[in-house]
Amino acid sequence: MSEMTRARSHLGDWISIHAHAGRTPLRFKLSFGFGDLPEGWASPRHGARLWTGVVGLACIAPFIALIVAASLDRVGLSQLYGWLSSSSPAILAATISLFVGIPVAIAINLWRITRLGFRRGAGVIEGLVAVEYAPLHLVVVVAAVLFGGLFVGHLAADTYACINGVKSAC
Repeated sequence: MSEMTRARSHLGDWISIHAHAGRTPLRFKLSFGFGDLPEGWASPRHGARLWTGVVGLACIAPFIALIVAASLDRVGLSQLYGWLSSSSPAILAATISLFVGIPVAIAINLWRITRLGFRRGAGVIEGLVAVEYAPLHLVVVVAAVLFGGLFVGHLAADTYACINGVKSAC
């Protein structure tokens, strides 16, 4: 129970990387932080909202379900994959999820939880990259990038094999 309370106590905190470079005196400072944003940087008015996490999860779920079913098929549990692969609506949903759902899920969730900034002053340049600690949003983004990246990597490997004469990859 205390683990759940500890995780909830950090909701709304920021994971940040702050770079500060100056000319007089010549200096460069790179800092990593967990908690509040560095001084002088305001939190955006739009923050993590439950609805964007749920929409993102709904956008990636059909493709992830098909990938999990295909993985289970490889280890001998073929009932779920047989059912999904014989259903035209399931294949259509997974295809739309891959080409539309994954980019939409990444975009709407990152838009809500990231803070990017760049400032120039008198002899000073500052930059900030920060992500709000919102577990649902982070899980959606990581899952979308991971599964989408694995699929694109698979396509790239097949293309490379096909170009190099492996006819079964074409």
